[in-house]
Amino acid sequence: MDPTAPDPIAPPSGDTPLDALHAADLTGRLVDIAASWQHPRPAEAARAAGIAFADTVACAIAGLPDPAVAAYSRATGCAPFDVGAPPADVARATGLAAHALDYDDVDDATISHPSAAMVPALLAIGSDRGSAGADAVRAFHRGLVVGRLLGAGLGVRSHYEAGWHTTSTIGTVAAAAAVGSLLGLDAERMRAALGIAGSLAQGSRQNFGTMTKPLHAGAAAHSAVLAATLAEQGFTADPQLLEGPLGFIGLHRGTTDSPPVTDADIATAFLNVKLYPCCYYTHAPADAAGQLRADLLREGVDPATVASVHVTVQPGGLAPLIHPRPTDGTQAKFSMEHVIAAMLADGAVTLTTFEPETLARPDVRGLLTRVTKAEAEVPPLGPADWTAGYAVVEATLADGRTLRRRVDRPRGHATRPVDDATLRAKFDDCLAAASIPVPDTDTATATDADSRPSSDDSAAAVFDALVTIADQDSLSDVARRIMALLRTRAPQQGVAR
Repeated sequence: MDPTAPDPIAPPSGDTPLDALHAADLTGRLVDIAASWQHPRPAEAARAAGIAFADTVACAIAGLPDPAVAAYSRATGCAPFDVGAPPADVARATGLAAHALDYDDVDDATISHPSAAMVPALLAIGSDRGSAGADAVRAFHRGLVVGRLLGAGLGVRSHYEAGWHTTSTIGTVAAAAAVGSLLGLDAERMRAALGIAGSLAQGSRQNFGTMTKPLHAGAAAHSAVLAATLAEQGFTADPQLLEGPLGFIGLHRGTTDSPPVTDADIATAFLNVKLYPCCYYTHAPADAAGQLRADLLREGVDPATVASVHVTVQPGGLAPLIHPRPTDGTQAKFSMEHVIAAMLADGAVTLTTFEPETLARPDVRGLLTRVTKAEAEVPPLGPADWTAGYAVVEATLADGRTLRRRVDRPRGHATRPVDDATLRAKFDDCLAAASIPVPDTDTATATDADSRPSSDDSAAAVFDALVTIADQDSLSDVARRIMALLRTRAPQQGVAR
């Protein structure tokens, strides 16, 4: 970072970066950030937000056929992206869909999926109010900084390891700050919005591997819109709800002093884009397993014949991976054993990796039983030092030889941002998963003239609008384009119209 640049997280008062965490009025400092903070690198911020919006919308579209999303729509009558429904309800449905496949982005600093809460909330309220894309980008990054500061004050790692799902605890407050910024709330109302959100924040990791886990992201998006719009109307909350003795931090703070989970600057614009649709704690191991598979093939060894596979990760790196013998695809997303077995068997981890057919395959099931895992402060391969995390995968062959690979930061990490081609490939794959025609068949497979997308509503045009969200005049137009694209799905698949 440029040492001559202005302090990236200093509130307007000129306080030093982390003074907000130690101030008597933490809420006041976060209110300042949510209301007026400006990212020191605007072009980088615009690019990062564009990736987040495109990636989150793609994940939500891919999640449309998911049983959790279908059940939610049947129960509530509200579907993702349903422009005609109340914004808070739309935000909840879209947030659920965005997180349904566990394919959405991740933030190391909060051990959470911030975009799954913030992007649906900002799209829902922004399309309802006709907000400009540049305002949404500014709000998005303010929400990120508020969440990161709150996580630092909370002790995010011990909070997470105690069983809280940070996407819906920290994420609710961060998304409320983002929505409040987009609405232009004054200081008093922004303080109320954070107070309301802090009381609504909840979510247990015991529900990982169930439909309720992605509902946490939807609930965070809904609560954020609800908190900000209530505050806009004069609804009140305790002004020190976050730092008060019975408040958010008092109730949620972890009991141990765990080390930080990231070395990134708190104003880092980019998030970790997931290139595998499963828990992010499996991604570095999956990359290492992919490299190991290539090594085995070069040695003339069938990966299915390895005697054993051992995965070592950083302390806390196994916390969410609670299903060593998954019985369905949702559990498999939180199974180190299944992800490593699939990568060794197929050389890829895709949406089909978590389908029943893959879980039932003898080669995958056989490999799964030979995968073991452990945590270690010192990696068994390479430098002893690490930041954020690491993964070492070791394969022992039938003849006793051992091959090993280490990956610290997987592809798509904030330090390795995706390019447009990689992001577009994921976008198109997500559309295909929802039975939406990809660009080369946009017009050929539309069912009729009314449902056929125009050139401005094609997959390519929607992708471009999302990636350049900072340049869009109105989120209402972006939402209309998304809905037009969704209408190319078969009606019986239940897309809102």
